[in-house]
Amino acid sequence: MKSENYFYKCSQDYLNTIDLSLYNEIVAVISILPKRQTQAEINYDLFWLLTAKGWSFDTFPSSLPNTPPAGLGIGNTALSEIRNKNNRDLCRTSTTINATWHSDFAKGYDKGLVQIEAQFGKVESMFKDFCGFKIANHEKRLALGIEIVLSQPNSYFIHRKSAISGMAYFDIAKTTLPSIDLDCPIWLIGITE
Repeated sequence: MKSENYFYKCSQDYLNTIDLSLYNEIVAVISILPKRQTQAEINYDLFWLLTAKGWSFDTFPSSLPNTPPAGLGIGNTALSEIRNKNNRDLCRTSTTINATWHSDFAKGYDKGLVQIEAQFGKVESMFKDFCGFKIANHEKRLALGIEIVLSQPNSYFIHRKSAISGMAYFDIAKTTLPSIDLDCPIWLIGITE
């Protein structure tokens, strides 16, 4: 797959200050993603690809296959090994308030925490993701929030348009971010064919 980017209160140069490989690592993960029929399959692929690169996760996607799909080029990774290496605390939205939110994925860097939300649900859920980034940033923990959405879900899932009504998508996120005026850096990524 291909990706399109929107940097909100950040830039690719800013990403490089967090880690020189961060931008290329995420773009490479997106480029490996095969076209899938459902959102769940995309979530499975992202789970395998990101955990293979050392990203911690909140939860296993429901009905996650025991082995990664052969087409992802990861090899035979055991779920038990991934679980043993996981640091779910990195995914916590807050460490100071009684919020039980977690991001989908996270990784710690010297410059701070980077959290990823893969949002293939409703637009409203995307705003919850942004709120989570804001909370973690307010606590001075978050260096960057990454929001991954589809660029054009109606085209991507043309075979199931009724099932994706109201899904978050790149242009609505890109248009809305400046109007809600968050104070945290967010890298918005749209997945496109």
